[in-house]
Amino acid sequence: MKFKLLFLTLLLTAITHSQNKGTIAGTVTDKNVNNQSLPFANVLVKGTTIGTNTDLDGKYSISVAAGNYIVQFSFVGYESIEVPVTVTADETITVDQALGSAGFTLQDVVIKNTRKKNTETAVMVEIKEAKQVVSAISSEQISKGTDSNAAQAIQRVPGVTIVDGKFIMIRGLSERYNNVLINNSVAPSTEVDRRTFAFDLIPSSAIDKMVIYKTGSADKPGDFSGGIINITTSENITEFNRASVGFGYRMDTSFQDQFQTEGSKTDFLGFDYEFRTLPSTFPSAALINTYPQVGVVASNTKLQNNFNPTQSTAFLDNSVGFAFGRNKKFANGMSLQSINSLSYANSFQTFQRQFTRYTTLNEGESRPPLWLNFLDDTYQNESRITFLSNWILKLNSNNTIKFKNLLNQIGENETIIRNGNNFLQRGDDLFRNYLLGYKSRSIYIGQLEGNHKLNDNNAIDWVTGVNYMYESEPDLRRFRTIKDASNPDAPYEMIDPSSTNLFDTGRYFGTLSEYSVNNGANYTHTIDRVKNDEELGTIKLKTGYYVDYRKRTFDSRYVSYYLPDLGIDRINELKQLPLTTIFNSENVNATNGWIMREGTRSIDSYSADNFLTAGYVYGELPLKKFDLTGGVRVEHNILSLQSTTDAGPQNIKNPVTSVLPSLNIAYNISEKSILRLAYSKTVNRPEFREIAPFLFYDYKNEAARVGNSQLKTAKIDNLDFRYEFYPTKGETVSLGAFYKRFDQPIENVTQITTEQPQFNYANADNAFNYGLELELRKSFKEMTDNLYLGRLSANVNASYIVSKVDLGAGVTSQDQERALQGQSPYIVNVALGYADETGFSANVTYNRFGDRIFSVGDRNFPTIYELSRDNLDLTFSKTVKKTTFKLGIKDLLNAKYQFFEDSNRDEKIRKNIDNATSVFRRGTLISLNVTHNF
Repeated sequence: MKFKLLFLTLLLTAITHSQNKGTIAGTVTDKNVNNQSLPFANVLVKGTTIGTNTDLDGKYSISVAAGNYIVQFSFVGYESIEVPVTVTADETITVDQALGSAGFTLQDVVIKNTRKKNTETAVMVEIKEAKQVVSAISSEQISKGTDSNAAQAIQRVPGVTIVDGKFIMIRGLSERYNNVLINNSVAPSTEVDRRTFAFDLIPSSAIDKMVIYKTGSADKPGDFSGGIINITTSENITEFNRASVGFGYRMDTSFQDQFQTEGSKTDFLGFDYEFRTLPSTFPSAALINTYPQVGVVASNTKLQNNFNPTQSTAFLDNSVGFAFGRNKKFANGMSLQSINSLSYANSFQTFQRQFTRYTTLNEGESRPPLWLNFLDDTYQNESRITFLSNWILKLNSNNTIKFKNLLNQIGENETIIRNGNNFLQRGDDLFRNYLLGYKSRSIYIGQLEGNHKLNDNNAIDWVTGVNYMYESEPDLRRFRTIKDASNPDAPYEMIDPSSTNLFDTGRYFGTLSEYSVNNGANYTHTIDRVKNDEELGTIKLKTGYYVDYRKRTFDSRYVSYYLPDLGIDRINELKQLPLTTIFNSENVNATNGWIMREGTRSIDSYSADNFLTAGYVYGELPLKKFDLTGGVRVEHNILSLQSTTDAGPQNIKNPVTSVLPSLNIAYNISEKSILRLAYSKTVNRPEFREIAPFLFYDYKNEAARVGNSQLKTAKIDNLDFRYEFYPTKGETVSLGAFYKRFDQPIENVTQITTEQPQFNYANADNAFNYGLELELRKSFKEMTDNLYLGRLSANVNASYIVSKVDLGAGVTSQDQERALQGQSPYIVNVALGYADETGFSANVTYNRFGDRIFSVGDRNFPTIYELSRDNLDLTFSKTVKKTTFKLGIKDLLNAKYQFFEDSNRDEKIRKNIDNATSVFRRGTLISLNVTHNF
């Protein structure tokens, strides 16, 4: 209701303000080329910030208040024209203008280098001219919403959904089926336990555009099925200085209690400075486990006594940033352009999660017996520093070199205090369990690119990329306390383990370092075909190579405190000590206190590398109304891993050669409509973590995860069919269908080990995935004479998807056939925008996805689904001279995150029958950002 009132208020206000306005409209043409339309020309009302660019047909339209103005027409390489205009209220004044070259021929102007590539119109042109099935989003479109990073922005693309706020799924497929390029260089996998890229690492202000290739092409990587996401970071061509500051108020978090343990003085910079880290002089496991006194000394002198979360108050989310751009031209014709930005952000998140688990539903029962019933009080604080530095050196009109750098330093502090019952273990007792953790990550992504036009028909482009990631998780503490539920005044006592483990009195230390180096080059030869002065189109032949080498080293150790036989009274005394003193030097000793044992095994560390070499040939052939593109790519990949299991050393080396053909056919029905048909063969390779035998305990889900060294490369056949219609500038209607068939897809499966579930990876026999996609981008400008309604624009996209995976006859303990994990049966995105000539804009965005499998079940543990939720965001922006104010309301509905198990195993979730396993709300975020250009 509040939203409706707000919308009506904006409507009435706009109608009132529009009553004294008129319109200047017309067409800009090229005087040197028979007055053909001139797209992307600049039209500006002199002395104001009111202006626009001409569309693909050279047309423009500007609304201004009644009065006298001078309209400026300009385009790079052309003379600028000024025309006086008198505007009358409620009337349209037509001003057509032809522009001629400014003293040199048209051939001296390389138009493609002067057009902005990050506008909505430019991106629509790129989609239309692409030879594959492509979706995209521009920085102009991103700037209209509340999206602060790439993950939030990309969910506006058809068929895309977000997982955990940072990972993306395309066409309902798990994030493992995507490949990510940053400035044409393969990006690293940013997570320890999954094959994926965290898109929240890239701030939206650093993005020029994101292009999603949904069909394969020989000149693109072959390891994907969902999509290839190519992120282009900012390429500045103007000089500017910009500063920004922002604050955010999150409901149920800001100014509320926040519990964290003591940390390093550098936590606010995103890294720990030797406060939590395991010292290099820490004794070996053999010494600790053989000589109790060694473990006592190590605990008391090398590790912090840091087990008690203390109370503080969460501040507002806050951010500050500075950016500047420079454009230097030299006397010899060279030019150097650069954009540099540094930003800092600090955010808080507090929420309470209902976490439950049930035993098996037995015959005759309407509900399965309750097993776990917990409330998790979760407190999170993230600090992030982002530095971007991009340089573009234009040696001349034919040679350009780009050097791009992106660095993230991220610190994540998290405390989870879990209260409730474990009815299978000790049903009459109350548990209070703790997770106290800190994780820091350093991620650098850099590219050196070159583009060289040898002559009118030959060109070379190349890229060399370097990626580096270092992740440290120092002193992750997990322990459980318990007390008699019948005695509310009794203290909680520490559960002492009989042997070392990851969840009782445990301290875990993990580090991961990974680097990769890649290089690729492409040679393009074009042949212009002309017959009887008729242009028959340009044939393009392309060939190239790509090599990529990745190296990862992972190490971890964990220790636990346990009690020897000290007598019942002393043991009870030690277990009931407060968290501030329970593991201090007085109570950790070799005579009558806690002693330390190390549980680290050989499988807790591994090293791995991957070497990929690829080459391809590719061609484009226009045949009247047809555009045929095709080619073949050959990739040879060698995945190696070295680790040690209880059975001895494990050395894995998997060389696989893949031949990947592709064909794209486009039929140009008219200048505004295209029909596309595409086929491609692609692969999906295992990731390091998926084959490593390392076992990790997931506290949040009370589960373990382990790799599978026997994984094989999956093979996928992809078929796409799409109709595209481009009625006017920035508008499109597209309807597409797709089908994918998987041979040996990699899936998460459940293993029965103990009473807790354990997740593993396995190759299923086969799977398929098919669906429909609809996208509509529409401006209301040509549909109405009402000035307010003419300022509205809409972007609607939706997907309907069906999938099934067959795990094979040899599968045990779970269903042989089911939907693909993480696949949503439908996805809907709606955006409605309003913008006027005074610098005011308002945008509403809505997103919803269908119920999807979160974790796969078995006979003991039913499959868990993530239920659909409605997400609604509002943004209001106003530019006053050189300052822009943006007010954002994110997750206005504050809808629940809900995870339900399929208790009766009918592959449907009904709340009156099935049971919730995890329910929480993250809270609505209200933010204000101020950006000033000076």
